[in-house]
Parts: sequence; C-alpha cells; structure tokens
Amino acid sequence: MQKISPLKHHKSSISLRHNSYRRVCAARKILCRNGVFLSEQEIYRRLFKCFLKQWRGCGNKSATLRRYNADGQDYQIHPLYINQVLYSAIWERAIHSGESVSRMLDFSIRCFLPRVLESLLQKPMHGSPRSLRNTSYWVSKYQHRTNTYADFFINYACQTHENNGARLIYLQKTSFASKANLSPWQILEIMRIAA
Repeated sequence: MQKISPLKHHKSSISLRHNSYRRVCAARKILCRNGVFLSEQEIYRRLFKCFLKQWRGCGNKSATLRRYNADGQDYQIHPLYINQVLYSAIWERAIHSGESVSRMLDFSIRCFLPRVLESLLQKPMHGSPRSLRNTSYWVSKYQHRTNTYADFFINYACQTHENNGARLIYLQKTSFASKANLSPWQILEIMRIAA
C-alpha cells in the first residue's frame, strides 16, 4: 500500500456544471480585485475542507453512487490537483455517502463559496487600497454567519486490522485539528502529516 502524504498531490479530473465553474471564476476575480491571488485548485481545496467540516451524516454506507451528470446540463471537465491526504478523506466520504467527488465540489461551490470568500476577504491586504476599504464590509458579512470556524488541518489515516482469506477489517479515520492557538513551529510540524 502507498503511504499517503500531504506533500504529494493526487492528479485527477472533475466534471462541473458551466454555472458552477463560472462562479469559481467570478470568485477569483473578486479576490484579485482585493489583492488575494488564489488558483482554482486552492479554491477547490478550501471548498473541500469546508465541505468535510460541515458534513454530519451518520447513516449506513450507500450501496451505489448517486447520478451527477444529468442529461440536459452543460458539464465541463476540469483538472483537480489536491494533496493525497485531502483526496483520501474526500474519497472516504464519497464511498460512505454515495456522492461523487464532482458532485461534492458542485454542492460546495453553491453553498460554501460565499463563506470562503468572506473568510479570505475579512483580513486586509496591505498594498491593496480596495481591500483596506472593503474589509469592514466582509467582516460584518462573516460575523453574521451562524457557524464560523477557525482555519484547521485535516488528517486521514487508514489501518488494516485483519486481512486473510476469510475477512478484511480496516478502519478509516478523518480528524480535524484547529490552527488556533498553535505556534508557527507546531503548524509546520502538522503540515508534514495533514492537509
């Protein structure tokens, strides 16, 4: 079995509706105007983390994946490069709930993209006059949210307990660790094992 590392990236692809991808492009333009320059992949990463943090499903494992690419919709294929730890946590979630990675991202764009924008734009970017002017607006929007979370790390581990001709027993575990109250050295240490 391969060792999962946050320092290595998993290269894959996703299919997104045209409207969802257009929202991501619009978000990048808003960020750029305020002095924050993020790639599509970094926005996807933040959306996936937000999605995993919000999920509270506790039912049984789904039998099959739900259909995502419905007829009549305009889907586009886009690259997805996220680290192996985050991809493993997302894949675990997909297997359990029956939602594809593309469907999870599409849902995250519709529901969590405004939250991600607000969290990024509430901190003033020095050297950007527009950012300094708009910070109070984004702070007030973010503070009106019922649930706000400090930035956090995601860690994923899978351990095989028994694998023989009769049984396969393994445990998958995703855990969240807040970045609040961590020293810079502790953050650097956790970044070697978590996303």
